Amino acid sequence: MLGGGNPVGGGSPASTGSNLNYLGQHVYANSGNIDIDQNDTTMLAFTSGAGYIVAKIQINNASGSSDDIKYTIKFNSEVISQFYYSGAGNQNEPFNPIFVIIPAETKVVISGENEQTTSPRSHTANITGRVYY
Repeated sequence: MLGGGNPVGGGSPASTGSNLNYLGQHVYANSGNIDIDQNDTTMLAFTSGAGYIVAKIQINNASGSSDDIKYTIKFNSEVISQFYYSGAGNQNEPFNPIFVIIPAETKVVISGENEQTTSPRSHTANITGRVYY
């Protein structure tokens, strides 16, 4: 393994969790269903490895609710993208996918916050990309 995340070894390469997984020169992470409520809720959190990553991030509302959701992407605690989606129940969010370049050894956090209700709503986040050394 060249750094960051889990190597694909004895486990299944199709997995969920907040870690970044390396598969050859490619990376991926799948959050699985995450309940987003009125708190800033982490969907994915990982630190990249030795190379930089050209990636796309996709965030989806899995609940079908029409709540107003604020999404945030941070690199090393700095906001690089923050967007507010009014009526997130729409299935084709206009901001998807989000294209990013992640520098080497960068802590990435993707989070969501429901600004309309305290009821948790199910969301998913995933990232796919290629590593360059």
